[in-house]
Amino acid sequence: MAKERIIEIDLLRSIAIVMMVIYHTAFDLLSFYNWNIDLYSPQWEVFRIITVSLFLLCSGMSSQLSSHPLRRASTILGSAGFITLATYIYDPNTFIYFGILHCIGLGMLLLIPLKKLKEWNIVLGIIIILFPFSSYYFPLPIRPTLDFYPIIPWFGIMLIGAGISHFLYVRNSIILIRPLVLTPALTLISRHALLIYMTHQPILLALLYLLYAR
Repeated sequence: MAKERIIEIDLLRSIAIVMMVIYHTAFDLLSFYNWNIDLYSPQWEVFRIITVSLFLLCSGMSSQLSSHPLRRASTILGSAGFITLATYIYDPNTFIYFGILHCIGLGMLLLIPLKKLKEWNIVLGIIIILFPFSSYYFPLPIRPTLDFYPIIPWFGIMLIGAGISHFLYVRNSIILIRPLVLTPALTLISRHALLIYMTHQPILLALLYLLYAR
């Protein structure tokens, strides 16, 4: 199973990518072109939380099936380090020191020894999300940042994903969605999720610049 594409995971990750691009387009329009968009409104906050949760859920599910989790985690953390460097050069006062990629990469490392908990990861994930100490984020936000997703409580969603993945694909070999006509497109988007994440903002900014430069 670890060597196969799981259609429902690809679908969820592809939805998360589209939602991410929509959110960051709104962010760019607000930040650089003064559009009247309230990204702190309840509607946008729910949109953001769903987007991030889908990414973390899919990461947990994929990590449970991965044959090379350490290599995957290293790739993610390397990309996270590049994001930290790039945003520090852009603005040392608000650079990203623990964003979504940092959270996912560290979460993948933590899931390696926890993989043996199997479905019990669902329970552990719920505890991390709901337990009172989750109100004390780790790591703590030491200063303003453009993107901040602390390992606690967000790692709890990855744990839930890992537990669900073990139950569905390892223990019971349940495939929820069979191959469809659009399967290659969904797989293409999901397979290159990291590349899309790393490049979509420069592309968006360039497209908006060309649009407004007319």
